[in-house]
Amino acid sequence: MHGRITALGAAAAAAALLLTGCTTGSTGAAAPAGSAGPSTDTIRTALNADPTTFNAAKANAKDDYEVARFLYDTVVRRDADGKFIGGLATDWKSTATEASLTIRKDATCADGTVITPGIVAKSLSYFADPATKNNFGKLVFGPGQPTITADDAAGTVDIKLAQPWSELIGGLTLAQTGIICPAGLADLDGLAKGSVQGAFSGPYTLTKASHGVSYDMTLRDDYKAWPKWSQEPEGTPAKTVRFFPGVNKTTVANQLLTGEMDVSDIAPADTARFEGNKDYTVTTVPFAGIFLLFNQRPGSPFTDPALRKAVAQLMNQQAFNAAAYANKGITYNSIVAPTVACALEDSSRITKEDADAAKAVLAGKTFKMVGTTSIGPNGAGSTYVQEALRAAGATVDLNLVDNGTWATMTQTKPETWDMTVQGDANFVGTVAASLTRIAGVPTDKGGRNIGGGENADILADISAAQAATDDAQRCDAYTKAQISALEDNDIYPFVGEPQIVAQRPGFSIQAPSGIVDYGTLRITK
Repeated sequence: MHGRITALGAAAAAAALLLTGCTTGSTGAAAPAGSAGPSTDTIRTALNADPTTFNAAKANAKDDYEVARFLYDTVVRRDADGKFIGGLATDWKSTATEASLTIRKDATCADGTVITPGIVAKSLSYFADPATKNNFGKLVFGPGQPTITADDAAGTVDIKLAQPWSELIGGLTLAQTGIICPAGLADLDGLAKGSVQGAFSGPYTLTKASHGVSYDMTLRDDYKAWPKWSQEPEGTPAKTVRFFPGVNKTTVANQLLTGEMDVSDIAPADTARFEGNKDYTVTTVPFAGIFLLFNQRPGSPFTDPALRKAVAQLMNQQAFNAAAYANKGITYNSIVAPTVACALEDSSRITKEDADAAKAVLAGKTFKMVGTTSIGPNGAGSTYVQEALRAAGATVDLNLVDNGTWATMTQTKPETWDMTVQGDANFVGTVAASLTRIAGVPTDKGGRNIGGGENADILADISAAQAATDDAQRCDAYTKAQISALEDNDIYPFVGEPQIVAQRPGFSIQAPSGIVDYGTLRITK
């Protein structure tokens, strides 16, 4: 699943959504197929919004993850078919409670500092530190604090976990675990702004940042640590990758067709514009689970399970799919995609519609809702929820904001919202990765739990799954946890958001293991 993407082998749902097309008469950086080819060293792409930070360890939103992949290398990367390959690590061994990684000797920071095991260990320790207040540490290392040590002479980093967590290696592929070099850890304010050039361990440095306008990443001349993919990417890395934040996705589709943009996400409703156009490649993969999430912290009305159930009784998956994704979303039976191991096999546990029962509970109630404009055209996913509650006699004060602002509000300002339509990009591909959005340490206290409810029973089931000695035991525990989340209406699952990436002639991108990796952007002509 490397090189120019023309098919996806990761999941049947993703394969069913694959679209390819072409156009003629392209202008700009890349010439149409069959021409002399482009004379460019730049790739232009779009972001949903300005990144909230350039500190990989504190990345909150999709745009943060994308830019982090260019700037920072992780110790392990994903290859095709769910396999792992080396990033900064050349090999590794692991159990449910520990791992040892051998660090390559030829990797350097952007300021020339050799990346030693000690540098890797310090960066991972910073990522795992509760004081860092990121919401991915528990996903990577599990509950409790890991002990991370380095042996520079032996060339190794050792990780000992506080509790069994069998998904450690998969967690270490996340862009948020990207290794921050010493210069960055010494200047955290500059790190967040992207102004510490020596902070970067990855192939690119941030050389231009104009908020709301564009961001330029420049390829390092001295970079040697490219992953060894099972199939090498077609083409060459761009010398410059230019990001344009906040461009409407329909506008992006126009720009792709006119040659003003090279590779970018497009809206589901715009895929028809590329169908039958053979010069263009359009790749669709399941990206994020979309579900209605309730704030269950003290003081929120949704600590009341009767209110959560009543709202769930108004929801309809098909209606949401039509409103937000032009019916191209992927049906969900639970909090994770049906392709994830141990996902529920049917929708029998999802609360059934009952508008009359819901009205009896909700009429006259008022709720605060924050939504992101990136879920559906102009936030249509959140508007659907608002209108469903309005029809039941409730008032929803909806605050629609850009993706970065939404991530900040939902994760650090719980007093500003009672409910939200959550987009959960499960890059690890496990049940635990999504369940920890509603169980465990709340995000405002440094954890991953956006909902904020305790859900001790779900935490216990996750622990049992991680300590399981076989797949059947693991799935039994995960099944129990998912049923609990649905029957308690901690969430209402809508659909899986499709990530649809259009590539103009002369450009390519990869989706290792069904996950689009913008760090694999290439110029092919």
